[in-house]
Amino acid sequence: MGKIISLSNQKGGSGKTTLSANLSVLWSNSNYKVAVIDADSQKSLTNWIDARKKYYGDDDIGFSIFEFNSTDFSESIKLIKKSFDFVIVDSPPSITYDTIQIIKSSDLICVPVQPSPLDLMATIPFLNIAKKEKKKTNVIMNRVLPRVKLTEAMVLRLRYAGAKISRSRISSKIIYAETFNAGRGVIDLSIKSVTSREIINLGNEIIRNT
Repeated sequence: MGKIISLSNQKGGSGKTTLSANLSVLWSNSNYKVAVIDADSQKSLTNWIDARKKYYGDDDIGFSIFEFNSTDFSESIKLIKKSFDFVIVDSPPSITYDTIQIIKSSDLICVPVQPSPLDLMATIPFLNIAKKEKKKTNVIMNRVLPRVKLTEAMVLRLRYAGAKISRSRISSKIIYAETFNAGRGVIDLSIKSVTSREIINLGNEIIRNT
């Protein structure tokens, strides 16, 4: 039985889609069976998948794609997870009925957070919703700049609010945007780069926590 990993936060621009893409590449390249669901109406992950198909071909992107249907999501994803090791769900950047359905169905909710006061203000209420549903969350500090004191201050504030903070942090390196625009992940370029090591560490940490 597979694990449902949702990338969720009500704050837009937190990096949910980029992490969804890179984790799907990491795990599929690690011989896991991976399914991807784009539940965000902006469809940025779908656009990335289309670019990936142009680069690798329709049948060689490494993972399977399923449509998001809010009317029977909880039941359909139960069937999907039977055939896959991981089901990655890119969630809407808001608290809606669809978001709640995704939260309820998730085995682990990964919550990307940029080191900014606005992200902190949006994230804590979201974590409270997940807590009410008794769901495991893992806050991921994303687009972190080196030696920024605000990052550590946010970590302390999130811990004070009861959040579980991922040890793995994702930097703000431009290669994430460049590979995303080309339909690729950083792992596709090299498994030895700094950014690939960030994704590998995060992926391993998620596996340990599910």
